[in-house]
Amino acid sequence: MSASSRKGSGRTPGPRTRAVHGGGSSSRGPVSTPIVHSVTFSFPDLDALMVAQNAGPEGAFYQRYGHPTLAAAEARLAELEDAEAGLLFSSGMAAISAVFLALLKSGDHVVALHQSYGGTHALLQWGAERFGWSFDLVDARDPAAWERAFKPSTRIFHVESPTNPTLTIVDLERAARLAHARDAALTCDSTFASPVGQHPLALGADVVMHSATKSIGGHGDLLAGAVLGPRARIGAVWKVRKVFGAVPDPALAWQIERSLKTLPLRVAATNATALELATRLTAHPGVAQVFYPGLASHPGHDVARRQMSLGFGPVLAFDVRGGTEAATRVIEGLELIAHAPSLGSVDSLASLPAYTSHLQLGEEGRRRAGIPDGLIRLSVGLEEADDLWADLAEALARVPAHATPQR
Repeated sequence: MSASSRKGSGRTPGPRTRAVHGGGSSSRGPVSTPIVHSVTFSFPDLDALMVAQNAGPEGAFYQRYGHPTLAAAEARLAELEDAEAGLLFSSGMAAISAVFLALLKSGDHVVALHQSYGGTHALLQWGAERFGWSFDLVDARDPAAWERAFKPSTRIFHVESPTNPTLTIVDLERAARLAHARDAALTCDSTFASPVGQHPLALGADVVMHSATKSIGGHGDLLAGAVLGPRARIGAVWKVRKVFGAVPDPALAWQIERSLKTLPLRVAATNATALELATRLTAHPGVAQVFYPGLASHPGHDVARRQMSLGFGPVLAFDVRGGTEAATRVIEGLELIAHAPSLGSVDSLASLPAYTSHLQLGEEGRRRAGIPDGLIRLSVGLEEADDLWADLAEALARVPAHATPQR
């Protein structure tokens, strides 16, 4: 049940209240959602069985179809995204793949960003080779050129905002207008912003995806994905999940729902620290460039202010003077900040995208996407800003003062 449909005073509760109370049910019972450890469910008669089976993800028939603990987490996610419905998946890539499989058939065409996540690039290529769809990539930084990539067979315009790892901001309202004018769906990977940090559906997107591994889970201890949107769209995605079986188990769904209760607090805190660190890094002599939409100098700053809430995300990136060798020395000099992939955790993490999230793009692909090989992506956690800065400053001291960027 969405916030707008909630009975009572008619007032829509804020995101922190919605995160804790979900749909706002007044029923009494367990304060925490029970974990139902059952794959299958029994029924008194055939009619009852058919009702549960036909209920789809909201029913309790067989776990691959739907499950009470999954449904509770999915409802809370939809509440925060202000979506009609949502689905959980076993990973973020399972979620994105299910959307593409639901919306595409052989002969269809996709327009996506050069700056898309590396796994999305692999999915596009896999589908082109095995499922018969085709795709073209456009530069997120050049919206004037997007329309030229569209064809009569284009069915999806897939974007990320902010993008991974250079934090390019996509004007989602503009992207939606373009997609809809060409009879295509706008799908948006909103992982970096989180369901409380941005609402692509309100800006015209047709489907929103998240890697729930990141800010949604928030503790670096689970792997999951989510798809949210109008009930009709989600119904088609559910059929893909049912066929391929990428369903998380009830215990994982419970972890996600538990984590959602603190999501607004965690996002607000990490976003504030990320802005502080990005601002300090701009003045450091060992840093050639900082990528963060919260900076007034960022090309997408004005759009980000308009379409992002609770700040500008927990992730920033910076290009170290001296290129790959210098960036490696910085990464290996960090003590408090862990050298690890992923993002959105309570722990701060740093990685080299050229060797992790965007390795499979290759040198030329990264160049097209505007990703320097000396780029460090920093996912800011809940540690004190001064402690994180001390760690960064000490690691950056390893870079010689005379170092210059190497391309």
